[in-house]
Amino acid sequence: MATSKQQFNRKKFTKEYKVKQIQKNITKRTRLKKQYLKALKEEGYSIPSKEQLSNSKKSDLNNNDDILNPNNDTVSIPIRKKSVKDLKEEKRLAGKAKIDEKKRLKKERLKKQREEREMRRQKELERIKLSKEKHLQREKRSKRLTQKTRTGQPLMGPKISDLLERIKKDDVYTK
Repeated sequence: MATSKQQFNRKKFTKEYKVKQIQKNITKRTRLKKQYLKALKEEGYSIPSKEQLSNSKKSDLNNNDDILNPNNDTVSIPIRKKSVKDLKEEKRLAGKAKIDEKKRLKKERLKKQREEREMRRQKELERIKLSKEKHLQREKRSKRLTQKTRTGQPLMGPKISDLLERIKKDDVYTK
């Protein structure tokens, strides 16, 4: 009868076990790489491209030689990262710019609304003024047309002159 350690060792040397272990390692490496790139980005460093990452092992070996050798044209200058204070300041300024833009847009919108309100008010006042004028004209006309003699008979002169004015105003009769 085999012990548990022996059973584990039998599993350990199978092809399926090896495949699982390789897949685990690959996923672990990709997760670590992703976290590393994210940390670089948050710290303000530039994120290297895929080509740079694949050549990073070679460049790490040559990097010390490049810095020490001033005649070599391929000297890599390390990118200077921004301090946390500078990053916070940039973020604050960006936020302030957004707020200022929103305030400006709000002021413009309120100004436009005020102007539209004033235009509507002016139109309403104009309409009211016209209706009052028409009302006064109707009252004057009705007063003229309802004039009576001393004996209570209607006067025909104003009625005839009113009809004459209407005919003169109408385009059908003036052509």
